[in-house]
Amino acid sequence: MEATQEKKNVEQQPTVITLDNINSIKILAQYVELAQQKGAFDLNEAELLKRSCDVLLNEVIDNDLNQINSRQLLVQGIHKGQKSGAYSLNDAALLSKVVKFVTTHLSNLQSQPQVQPQVQPQPQVQPQVQPQVQPQVQPQVQPQVQPQVQPQVQPQV
Repeated sequence: MEATQEKKNVEQQPTVITLDNINSIKILAQYVELAQQKGAFDLNEAELLKRSCDVLLNEVIDNDLNQINSRQLLVQGIHKGQKSGAYSLNDAALLSKVVKFVTTHLSNLQSQPQVQPQVQPQPQVQPQVQPQVQPQVQPQVQPQVQPQVQPQVQPQV
């Protein structure tokens, strides 16, 4: 009897999960997968959710998706899974907390400028042409002094 009581105590204790950016996305991805197995998404939605998971979990570069809109899509997938009845009450309670965490973190991401990793182009060496400065020669005007010739008057004899 004691072993059965002990087992019940272990089962009744809630599992504590500390959410961070990585495990919250993993949880969302797992529950989106569960909703998919229960038929919550059409094929196009499933493909888009798969790509979102790849962007977030496998750091795949996608021309249409980035970190922010991929998170938004996973949250939408969770909501659609909930509406289709894919989750138990306990799962829905957990997902509510995870969605709140991701949504809060999402608003923080949106308020920061997003930095896209880009390949830095090698700087091209441009020959620097330095303008040749011609010294400006200012003509110096010197007053010309003309000697004043005084006529010499010679007396006539």
